[in-house]
Amino acid sequence: MSKISVNNAWFYSFHGCLHEESVIGAEYLVSASIEVDTSVAEKNDKLENTVDYVSIYSVLKKEMGEPSKLLETVLEKIIVGIKKLNENITSVDVSIKKLSPPISGNVDSVELRKKV
Repeated sequence: MSKISVNNAWFYSFHGCLHEESVIGAEYLVSASIEVDTSVAEKNDKLENTVDYVSIYSVLKKEMGEPSKLLETVLEKIIVGIKKLNENITSVDVSIKKLSPPISGNVDSVELRKKV
């Protein structure tokens, strides 16, 4: 079993419950890791026998580009999209980090993470 990860993909997106968040937007860092059997790819050196990290990034980009009120919704759509890439994926771990969230206090970021 191998782990394939896309780490800290940066997006400027328009997620949030506050009206200002849907207008002004915010910066996000998104990471996704999958576990998949790569034993065939290790032997035959063919991309179709693994999960291309470019396709993982494409799922992140698509879902971060569609505004939602809740990061939970975005997170679930990302997980579903990644699982559709390859039936041999055994686990998906995704985190969404919102930089400089609109809360009263000096907070670097908030993060939502789910592993299935």
